[in-house]
Amino acid sequence: MANIDKAAIAFSIAIVAVGVGFAFYAGTIQDNAPSVSAPVVTKTAPVATAPSTQFGADIAAKVKEGTTKELKTGWERITSATDPGVGHEAHQLAIILAPSDKVYSGTLQYDASEPIQLVTLTGPLKDGEDKGQATWTPDGKTKFALTFVDPKNAAGEWKFAGNALAVHTMKTTPFTVDYKVDYKENPISTTVMTGTIQSVQDPGVGHESHQLAVILAPSSDMYSGILSYSASENIQLVSLRGPISADEKPAQTWTPDGKTIFELTFVDPKNAMGSWEFKGNALAVHTMNTNTFTVSYSVSATAKTVEMKMESKTSEPSKTTEPKIVNVSIPAGTSSPGCETSNACYTPASVTIDVGDTVKWDNVDTAAHTVTSGSPADGPSGVFDSSLIMGKASFEHTFDKAGTYDYFCMVHPWMVGNVKVN
Repeated sequence: MANIDKAAIAFSIAIVAVGVGFAFYAGTIQDNAPSVSAPVVTKTAPVATAPSTQFGADIAAKVKEGTTKELKTGWERITSATDPGVGHEAHQLAIILAPSDKVYSGTLQYDASEPIQLVTLTGPLKDGEDKGQATWTPDGKTKFALTFVDPKNAAGEWKFAGNALAVHTMKTTPFTVDYKVDYKENPISTTVMTGTIQSVQDPGVGHESHQLAVILAPSSDMYSGILSYSASENIQLVSLRGPISADEKPAQTWTPDGKTIFELTFVDPKNAMGSWEFKGNALAVHTMNTNTFTVSYSVSATAKTVEMKMESKTSEPSKTTEPKIVNVSIPAGTSSPGCETSNACYTPASVTIDVGDTVKWDNVDTAAHTVTSGSPADGPSGVFDSSLIMGKASFEHTFDKAGTYDYFCMVHPWMVGNVKVN
């Protein structure tokens, strides 16, 4: 920008100099020529010099205005530099919030010298997590999922979440941007996280040919926050409210079993990258395809406890006179990956009982889970399925045949366990 200002000023001075020189030349002619020519020269000289002088003054005024643009109170100004990303060497980047292991979320207001693109990064990604989503890397090894939004403007506002925030152009010349960012830098928690997940078959009734990637599982808590995402294909955004009562009749609903009903908010941004301000008891991304997709995300949300009247699911009484009941716990925090490394997504993960005994699963997590016979690889086997077990609720099943029964959570497929029946 400085080079452009200097060039404009030089151009203005040149124009003024030409005007002055022309006036001087005209005056010389007047002095040496016959007196009859003097009136003609006198009349034409002002016409030639006045427009040139005025034109130079206009440019100089514009240059001065550009170089003294007032910075708004509370705003900052930054000039871009060459994008350090591999393959982005011909682009410009202005980093506003540097990469962090915490999650930034908030609102960016910007006013740039030219139209810019908005960028957040999620990561670094683990080995094998880059599966088709857009990525950015400074060295070819450390990779971040890239959320890249082109608002096609130079000034505006953007709500974001991510491990880094920047603005960008696909040009080699530097740009300047004035900005104000109101944000929080939040540590990782059950509602503030970044991650990369692969979709599974949508467990909703009537959605069997769709794919779903659950980010915040159904909970009695009401979530509200910001999601930034980068997927391997165009996706739709989903939030659920509920379960709702029988007398509520929302326009769109989702149910895993035909009984537990949620109000469905379904947004199709027709893109694979973006940000969304959401509210609901669950958050997910979705496609209407049968093939799996991968999505990297940064989400920063708060959870507000809402009282909900729910009926706990119970199985039919055991046929034995003195049934033995074995308890299995679904621990808090299992809605986020990690419990599978110690085989502690269900506690205990494996139980042994006799024919006629009952296993009771207690969900002590705030997020909803399922206990579904089968495996993540092969899908439900149909022997038993709890549907969604909300926080503080439970599910029981009585086993009347010997064998080994594997089970998993359809919402969080890393959660697995088994029951051995003698």
